[in-house]
Amino acid sequence: MSLSSRYDSEGRLTNVTYPTGMVTSLHREIERSINIDIESSSRDDDVTVITNLSSVEASYTVVQDQVRNSYQLCNNGTLRVMYANGMGISFHTEPHILAGSVSPTIGRRNITLPTDNGLNSIEWRLRKEQTKGKVTVFGRKLRAHGRNLLSIDFDRNTRTEKIYDDHRKFTLRIMYDAQGRPAMWLPSSSLAVVNVSYSTTGQLVGLQRGSMSERTEFDPQGRILSRSFIDGKVWSYSYLDKSMVLLLQSQRQYIFEFDTSGRITAVTMPSVARHTMFTHVSIGYIRNTYNPPESNASIIHDFSEDGRPKATHYLGTGRRVLYKYGKLAKLAEILYDSTTVTFGYDETAGVLKMVNLQSGGFSCTIRYRKMGPLIDKQIYRFSEEGMVNARFDYTYHDNSFRIASMKPVISETPLPVDLYRYDEISGKVEHFGKFGVIYYDINQIITTAVMTLSKHFDTHGRIKEVQYEIFRSLMYWMTVQYDSMGRVVKRELKIGPYANTTQYRYEYDGDGQLSGVKVNDWSTWRYSYDLNGNLHLLNPGNSARLTPLRYDLRDRITRLGDVQYHLDEDGFLSQRGSDVFDYNSKGQLLRAYSKLPGGWNVQYHYDGLGRRVSTRTSLGQHLQFFYADLNHPARVTHIFNHSSSDIASLYYDLQGHLFAMEVSSGEEYYIASDNTGTPLAVFSSNGQMIKQVQYTAYGEVYLDSNPEFQLVVGFHGGLYDTLTKLVHFTQRDYDVLAGRWTSPDYASWPKIGKDPAPFNLYMFKNNNPLSDLLDIKNYVTDVKSWLVMFGFQLSNIIPGFPRHTLYFVEPPFELQASKDCENGQLITGVQQAAERHNQAFMALEGRLLNKDPHDRRDKPGHWFGTSTPIIGRGVMLALKEGHVVAAVSSMATDDSRKVSLVLNGAIYLDGTHYTQAGHDCHFFVKVGSADSDLLALGLTNGRKALESGINVTVSGRSRRGATVEFSVPSLALSVRYGLALDVVDEERVRLLELARQRALAGAWLRERQRAKDGKEGSRLWTEGEKQQLLTAGRVQGYDGYYVLPVEQYPELADSSTNIQFLRQNEMGKR
Repeated sequence: MSLSSRYDSEGRLTNVTYPTGMVTSLHREIERSINIDIESSSRDDDVTVITNLSSVEASYTVVQDQVRNSYQLCNNGTLRVMYANGMGISFHTEPHILAGSVSPTIGRRNITLPTDNGLNSIEWRLRKEQTKGKVTVFGRKLRAHGRNLLSIDFDRNTRTEKIYDDHRKFTLRIMYDAQGRPAMWLPSSSLAVVNVSYSTTGQLVGLQRGSMSERTEFDPQGRILSRSFIDGKVWSYSYLDKSMVLLLQSQRQYIFEFDTSGRITAVTMPSVARHTMFTHVSIGYIRNTYNPPESNASIIHDFSEDGRPKATHYLGTGRRVLYKYGKLAKLAEILYDSTTVTFGYDETAGVLKMVNLQSGGFSCTIRYRKMGPLIDKQIYRFSEEGMVNARFDYTYHDNSFRIASMKPVISETPLPVDLYRYDEISGKVEHFGKFGVIYYDINQIITTAVMTLSKHFDTHGRIKEVQYEIFRSLMYWMTVQYDSMGRVVKRELKIGPYANTTQYRYEYDGDGQLSGVKVNDWSTWRYSYDLNGNLHLLNPGNSARLTPLRYDLRDRITRLGDVQYHLDEDGFLSQRGSDVFDYNSKGQLLRAYSKLPGGWNVQYHYDGLGRRVSTRTSLGQHLQFFYADLNHPARVTHIFNHSSSDIASLYYDLQGHLFAMEVSSGEEYYIASDNTGTPLAVFSSNGQMIKQVQYTAYGEVYLDSNPEFQLVVGFHGGLYDTLTKLVHFTQRDYDVLAGRWTSPDYASWPKIGKDPAPFNLYMFKNNNPLSDLLDIKNYVTDVKSWLVMFGFQLSNIIPGFPRHTLYFVEPPFELQASKDCENGQLITGVQQAAERHNQAFMALEGRLLNKDPHDRRDKPGHWFGTSTPIIGRGVMLALKEGHVVAAVSSMATDDSRKVSLVLNGAIYLDGTHYTQAGHDCHFFVKVGSADSDLLALGLTNGRKALESGINVTVSGRSRRGATVEFSVPSLALSVRYGLALDVVDEERVRLLELARQRALAGAWLRERQRAKDGKEGSRLWTEGEKQQLLTAGRVQGYDGYYVLPVEQYPELADSSTNIQFLRQNEMGKR
């Protein structure tokens, strides 16, 4: 099926039908103004565009429900936008200095907010230098509020671009070759020079940055043949018909298979285990299915036409997450297990007001008060007894809209206000909380009257040396050395005022994986790996004995020494020795407990944006986490300890590493972190060392000098739990004992498909845990990366300028969506124009370098190669308000015509599509006799295969009707015929009942499995009931009931995780 567009007699677009059957229709009415109504299949996203044209301008009002955004486009190119949230933005044009008024350029951008003096004005001033009537230099100056920020001059004779700041101090020179491609970057500071070279066909073949370099070789078709690294290692690539073989230096071999359009369909690992995957266009979404080696436990990701996630299904255990969207295509609900997350928006302004998570008796609500798009108040409320609420108030600097202060109130306790100051030209943070920041060259110092933290960086912008002083005496010192591949090869550490220096040396194998650690030249830890990159030998903690690890075909760990591991069918950690772990459908750890007599247990809660908000243990510890940093919303900023009622405020340096903690009872602590953000020591404000923690390279804590003093932040800056030995990073957990993630990274598949390289879904940082590998390519593509290295933070001066993110693990989709919800969908041409103006205005580069070797336009939501479709080429299938319209063109095959004939005129039973035995099943009803359709199919009963590989089955034929089913391995479409309209309700009732039976069977099966494994069930069964479960598979006197109502959410009707077991006599109490 392909995209189909229709136009009227004047060539105007009237209808677009997408391959998923979704339809957008445009109606035009002309009165005093021109009104265009845009209707979508679901009718949630209906838009009206009101246009008024005059001789000097065109004005457009885009109306969605009660949200009105208006746009004025003047003939001279000036564009003014007034958003429903009260923000205004205008782009003012002027004649171009070289091309004149033929090609006007945007000279100024003004942003206004609904506050007293909320005006932000940024402008570009153009200039030229001429010699003998010819323009030799073309220059641009970026100004904010009448002050110069940056100047960019391009000299046409020397093909050199110079970028410098207001004082003409810092400079980056970019040299271009004769074809106008960037070839060399020369920074004036102590940063390394970058060179690139190209092949005759224009591909990037050589890349050098200081001591680091890489060469790439291509064949005549432009396919990559080899990558040679500076340490002499080579990756070679060879090609068969539809596959590519990647051979590493160590002779490990990966085989990547592709379809004709170059999308990935299978990967064979060095262990010969084969992962397969495919994408198919379904009804209402695009479905990506990944099958692990020799397993039916497929993982499915469904996306909308424009790439928004709609669902994730794990067929191994029945986990599933559903995403629902409301008006303006904004995220409205997330459903998983018996949890609902609801997003509430302001009806007229369209801004996000509230995120509410409801799960059983627990609820967490975050409310926002906004000023235009800026948050000026954030309130957290919890329903559970014993949880405290919090409020954070923000103020902003008038004309740059950056945060000026943050005032926290937690559990009715007001904490000191944190103030923020910035440099007016570079946007560098000069002050936050009680800390001042000093910059010199590319180095940084954070300081107060008590402490000084100095950070020195090398020519690649990496941490080279850290010094921490308290009352001028050196408490902590660290130096880091790197090899030419960017790996950490040596660290020297001195912790405490009188300590000796300890030297750590790191060795790597041929594939760049950490193989050994020497402490003061004494070999202390050794590591080796199997073919797939799984840790296969390690010595734990401070023991010298090597421990073997074992894995199955899917790279799931099965044992570590004498400890048995069990990962469930979806690949999540379920048991480690006697420790049991319960992960929900969202991949969040809900609880963990020890099966030993008198063992511990821990319970976790999360907010609606996927962040951990509380930890409660059976040993009496209860912590709550708060996230007050609007620029880093996944970063814990405050911790409330219920045992002591203390509130700890956490402070992070510019690299995102924890360096200080202030407790509401008055103490201040200073924290020494290493180059990965792992805290190594805690000092009191009078310079006493309170706690020292020592880790192996993979994060196992083998020494903690003061376990009583709690520091929740651990390895790589994650939240460490001493009971579970897991480190939590936004949406994944890391097991420090096994040195790997507790769940596979399925979301990495699109990346692997685009850029085939060695991978393992559980591997931590490519088995290089100490180094943050910089992608050299970033520094040859955009000026923004260079500016960050020079310490510029332009996002603090220019609203909307892209921020440099410091995510170690990608935050959950809903967290990103809550930040991006102001942007809305770009539907109309004038909205696209405003977005293009904005992007062009903020561009600092003359020409971008193309990094992607496969420069094809990616279709949103398509991850893998496509499988056989039911609805083939030349057929258009449209869904409009529940009714199917199918049309065929001359390209359509005979089989496609038959399918289209049966589906045409059918009613789609929305919400009843289910995944059964790996099939994506959709159901339709057709009112009327089936005879003529069956005649056309040439089948009255039984099944037959059509030439295109589609199976057709006719069943249940009687006077009242029949059922026709079309199926291919991935998709099944079933049409039920009936003579009267009652058939619609009858079929829906039948499908929901079958779904309920599947949900119940799945829920009982899970209870039985838990009893068999000796784990706690969804309720505390007696010994006798457990015996019944094991023998009969269910317990007498109990029935399964839905938690979330299927009347409201029919998609959850067959979800076994939406079932709770109650005695028949408990139903009344419910």
